[in-house]
Amino acid sequence: MNKVFYSISLLLLLTAACTSSTDNGVIAEAGSGLDDGKSGTFTFLSKDSLPITADYYPCEDATKLIILMHQAGFSRAEYKDIAPRLVDSGFACVAIDLRSGKLVNEVFNETAREAERRNLKTGYIDAKQDVEAAVQYISAHTDKEIILWGSSYSASLALMVGAKMIEVSKVVAFSPGEYLSNQSTVRSAVINLNKPVYITGAAAEYDMIVRPIIGALIKAQLTEYKPQGQSDHGSKTLWQPGKATQTQYNKITTFLRF
Repeated sequence: MNKVFYSISLLLLLTAACTSSTDNGVIAEAGSGLDDGKSGTFTFLSKDSLPITADYYPCEDATKLIILMHQAGFSRAEYKDIAPRLVDSGFACVAIDLRSGKLVNEVFNETAREAERRNLKTGYIDAKQDVEAAVQYISAHTDKEIILWGSSYSASLALMVGAKMIEVSKVVAFSPGEYLSNQSTVRSAVINLNKPVYITGAAAEYDMIVRPIIGALIKAQLTEYKPQGQSDHGSKTLWQPGKATQTQYNKITTFLRF
């Protein structure tokens, strides 16, 4: 009887060791003691030493961490309702404030505020260094698989950074387009993006804005979805109620899991 008890106990301990969180440093501190779907805030430095504000949504037993990035004029709170749903699906999330943004869901973009205070450039392309710094910093403080998720201009940055940084395993791009320095910046940068990519956009913008980016990607690595019915620009399309949003969630989570 004792042998059976100790064998079961050892199995449980080994299972816990295999599935327990392996975050460290301020990320582990930010996620400590939180209920599922809640977040803790931490900061780290961009490449030019600008402090970047981030919200960590931990997920017990998660093996994958999604870095969530907002669209123009927004903050990390674009994911205030999206991130908890992703946590429910088994993914840890970090939503970050990029230097190009402002306010959404009653949460100010603290990174953009500080960039303005320091008189730093806050254009879309200027935020690329923030994305790179986020990947470097977060991957150094967890051994979870890193997935990069962008919305509108940050979707374009996610594709570009994902193409060159080995720490990124997958990219999710909501409404990417040529929003940066010229009309071929993104397409030129992603030709060799040989990683799984999920790409989508609003039905109204899909053919004109999103499809040219799709044309530059490696087809064997690509999962694309043009929504049918009600949809919106960027990740905020997931704010909408209804069947179309649920379909999008189902497709996203299937992509993320495999």
